[in-house]
Amino acid sequence: MSYSTADQGAIPTKPSLSASSESENSAETATPEVPSLIDTSSRSAPVSPGIRILPNSPSPTNPPVQCENAGTLAICPTALAGSLNAHNEGAFDWGWQGFIAYGCQSLVVVIDAHSMTKVQTLDHHQHLVSHVKWARENYCHGPRQPYSLRLASADIRGNLVVYDVYKGTAQSRFSDSDAPICDMAWHWHQDATQDMLLVLHPGSNLVLWNASTGTIIWRKTYQRIDHLESFDLDPHQADRVLFIAPDGVWMQNDFTLFRASNSELRRVAWHPNGKTDQSAPNNGPLPKDLNQSPTSLRSDVRRRAARFLYRSTPTASTVALDDPNLVAEIFFHRSVHDVLVAVYPRQIVLVSLRYLCPYRTITIDKASADLLSILPLRQKDGFFCLHTNGCLSFRHAVDRKRYETVPQSESTRLMKQCKPYGFVIDPVGEAKCSILMNDGRVLVWSLHSGASKSAESSAKSFRLNLTHSLTPLPAAPLILQAGPRPSNPDRSQFLAVGSGKGNVQLYNLSTNDVGREYFIQNNAVQGLKWITEDLLLVFHYPNTTTPTALVKSEVSILNIITGAVRSIRKSPSDESPIRTIKVSPTKEHFVITFKNGVPEVWSIADGRKLVWHRTRAVPQATAAEWVRVVGTDMGGGVTRQDLILFVDLNGLFQAYKVKGNIVHEDKTSVFATQTTIGHITAMCRKRNKIVMGDVDGSLIKWIPSESMAETKNLNRGWIKSIKFSPKERTMWAAVLFNDGLDVWEIETMELINQLKPKQFKVTSLDWVSGTHLALCCTDGTIRIFDFRNFHSCSSAINREALLDRVSSAYLLSHEALWKAKSSVLLGQYSGILSDRKVIGEGIANFLQSSNLEQMPLIDRCLASALLLGDESDYHFWKACMRAMPWTKSVLRETVNHSDCSFLLNKEALKELHFDVADSTLKCARGSLGRLDCLRRCVQDLVAFGESSRAVEYLLNLDSHEPRYYEDCLKAALLTALQGATSETVQSTIKLVATNLIASSSFIAAGVELLCSIGKIGDACRYLQSAGNYEDAATLASLRLSPDEIKDIYLRWVDYLCAPEINQRSFALLLSLHCGSLDRALELMATSRHFERAAIFLRLCDEGGILEEIRDRNPVICEAIYLEYARYLHGVGLRREALEFCDKGGKNGRLLRQEFEILNHDNVPA
Repeated sequence: MSYSTADQGAIPTKPSLSASSESENSAETATPEVPSLIDTSSRSAPVSPGIRILPNSPSPTNPPVQCENAGTLAICPTALAGSLNAHNEGAFDWGWQGFIAYGCQSLVVVIDAHSMTKVQTLDHHQHLVSHVKWARENYCHGPRQPYSLRLASADIRGNLVVYDVYKGTAQSRFSDSDAPICDMAWHWHQDATQDMLLVLHPGSNLVLWNASTGTIIWRKTYQRIDHLESFDLDPHQADRVLFIAPDGVWMQNDFTLFRASNSELRRVAWHPNGKTDQSAPNNGPLPKDLNQSPTSLRSDVRRRAARFLYRSTPTASTVALDDPNLVAEIFFHRSVHDVLVAVYPRQIVLVSLRYLCPYRTITIDKASADLLSILPLRQKDGFFCLHTNGCLSFRHAVDRKRYETVPQSESTRLMKQCKPYGFVIDPVGEAKCSILMNDGRVLVWSLHSGASKSAESSAKSFRLNLTHSLTPLPAAPLILQAGPRPSNPDRSQFLAVGSGKGNVQLYNLSTNDVGREYFIQNNAVQGLKWITEDLLLVFHYPNTTTPTALVKSEVSILNIITGAVRSIRKSPSDESPIRTIKVSPTKEHFVITFKNGVPEVWSIADGRKLVWHRTRAVPQATAAEWVRVVGTDMGGGVTRQDLILFVDLNGLFQAYKVKGNIVHEDKTSVFATQTTIGHITAMCRKRNKIVMGDVDGSLIKWIPSESMAETKNLNRGWIKSIKFSPKERTMWAAVLFNDGLDVWEIETMELINQLKPKQFKVTSLDWVSGTHLALCCTDGTIRIFDFRNFHSCSSAINREALLDRVSSAYLLSHEALWKAKSSVLLGQYSGILSDRKVIGEGIANFLQSSNLEQMPLIDRCLASALLLGDESDYHFWKACMRAMPWTKSVLRETVNHSDCSFLLNKEALKELHFDVADSTLKCARGSLGRLDCLRRCVQDLVAFGESSRAVEYLLNLDSHEPRYYEDCLKAALLTALQGATSETVQSTIKLVATNLIASSSFIAAGVELLCSIGKIGDACRYLQSAGNYEDAATLASLRLSPDEIKDIYLRWVDYLCAPEINQRSFALLLSLHCGSLDRALELMATSRHFERAAIFLRLCDEGGILEEIRDRNPVICEAIYLEYARYLHGVGLRREALEFCDKGGKNGRLLRQEFEILNHDNVPA
């Protein structure tokens, strides 16, 4: 009877096991999606999106490249994230687009914040990622300025990459002479361009980059300061930037995108108890207590600089973290203008920049842990607080003088090696925050409101709930094995990952999610082998530090359907560690080879160890492989039998066959007389070829039936493993070395591709499809590459795989997005719901359940801005809602708060300014710098019409004050002027005030005098002439009539629209606030924001003022209707386009005829 090697065929198996059509090397499919023993799905139950941001990104119409179908969905190059490096701390951001991005080792991971689904992994850095920032969406979007899913990241070597996240490609790469990066941010003012990226380098170098082209716009070096650690952009004032330095806090007040500032920074310092310091810049900032040395803030900044600036010694801090004088964070208040927030371990201090003095201190409860970080809110005066024990709390202002604390959340389980690495807030709804842990977990907490049960608390009560979590890979070291091809096409392929903690995770390769997780045993998982789609063979033993150590090994079988773990083999005593386990093609037996020991053969069905026929002749094998042989019996029938092929220490092959419970040596096979050269360390078979590797790095191809062997000396050292691609009609083999891997074409023995990574090493690999390799890396990640391209494991987002699970408009094409947005605004989106393949099940279900068609127009506008993550539209429609009280809205109360003080109504603005001034005066009593602070407060009180209160404070001054005499005279003068009506007195006062203002050194004193005699309009105009437009607007809003306020605001609008300023978006909001709808319409038309302008005219029609506006602006209105009609026709809304043509007058009728002709020509015959 003759034997020949052949490919595996249909092998009958025991009824309890389902046979696979591939060998253990086949990896083109995976296990089913069924409930597991331990459910670690990264997503909670589907949550209604509510009114939330669902932005859109440019989505190419071409299908994702470098993807191969496996099952129902494609497998694409990607990466599975695990634990973080210390340098990844702070690389965490939540964008307006509705996605969270964070740095994991040298990767950037992007997840959907509302479903915790991983949507992208970006692999374009060669070093550890240190910063991640989403691009802002603060500009009016349209076909010429589409929605973009852009992200910027930086590594520890100063390399910056700007991504097109949808395509998975780098738009630009740039660096500034490999200088490390301290901090970076996208500038929020985006009227001129959306590409401005600010980067701070060591040595106080601030660089403004054009992120699209990678060119430097300007560079500024601050000579008087050695190092600037970080910066914060003022969200209310585009020309102001706050810098944190080792010697204090510094401010720049003349920042502009067009040129570098010529001025130096101004230092700002304070004491939490109200004491301020305005000494020379060479002096350090004062500590909390005057009796202490001024080193607390400096030491803290240096400690933080060691972590964020130099990025070389993450544990360089020597300052105690519980020091009560330690400043943890400093930044601008998001909802109150001209206020800084200083965070200490036990208190939060609000510092007025106008008066250079703290005006409120929020003390932490004694039962609460120290503060680690806080997140301010934009739409509400409140903070999310992260404490050192992992708890979250929420504090919000019940009134201007009292903050209420929401009960703390359950403490996140912080272990000795587990701590928060990032803390961010949802920038849209601001009702969610997220924590990034150093073990790779991403936790999302939601703030829920309800009716208060206590009469003493606010009208609403809040609670914090953990709503979503993302499960990462377990900690390294890891081992992986790709699952077999599922027999059911509806089942997905799994990748099994074993950890050093005894856990096994199953990753769904189609969705990149953790499907299930099982705990096997306390010992480290050392190897995995799939038996069938449902059974996984696991062997584990403790990790060893010496190669000759003895261990107690255990082999178990895991049923992934039921989660049951069946132990097959337990070593009663210490023995040599297991080297490999190979499962037979019939799935009935498996063979175990040891590092120093005799192999063992076991039965899978009953868990029995088979007996060797001649125990003494059994070799100490260095490699083993199952071989299927096909022969003919005496009657001419076909016989199939599985042989075990061993290679011993001398390079001698021995073949064994299984008969019942006994393993016999087969001396008649073609394998019995073959020998090899060298010490074989790996062996793998496909079809009639066997490939081996030895300790010297030689790759040997052997064809037993032809007695042919071919050797390639690679000189790469020890070959750790060899895996064949499961793709039919190919002989691609992946060969793993200590320093990387090769992919060879075995038929011709030619090298196809090679990977020698510098930032990590590959510990194990497997084929997850015919062309994709999964690599287990020493940095705790698993990278999936197309073996033809090892440069990056990034690919385009698989839209079909995500659209039904991620309800984000960023996954839509441009055409589908514009059509969906216009349909929502017009309240006629029934047509787009008919094609769910275009918009996806997630968005379609939301549109159906939200009932937007029945909502008022202004609410639909605001909802569309939130769904699309459109920051500019969100602020615009909020301003329209306040400026048009006639509009019906069910959302008016929820968005009534303005994050810009200039857009507040008179009562709210007065309450805000009086509260800050009054609280500052109370806090300033007994402090060093209280005199200057008090005089500034008095000037503001007089300007705001509160002269009596100003006189009261002046009269309460101590007689020992150096300027007591001047202050008493001022009190007398203010009292006398309150009832003065003489023209001579007023003329004299006005002349004195004019002279003071003209000197440019006493502008505030001159304005104070004008306000004391009621010349408010003159004071506002003088302030505007001096460039103080913000102060003029505030004064006008508090003291002037609506018509006079409108005049002052329109002067400011003209200034903002100047080419050298170019803040047209803010000018548009100011025009709406002061009631100048005509000016707002003109700004939208000249900026070509026709879609926004057309909907704006509809809102005017609801208020019955459309005809008046059209009479005053006939040309502008006609142009708006015509352009919007063209836009609607272009996105496919032809019927709606004809309706707007009818509003465009004579030119509109001509355009309608043109559209009708085009529509008729496009109708299929």
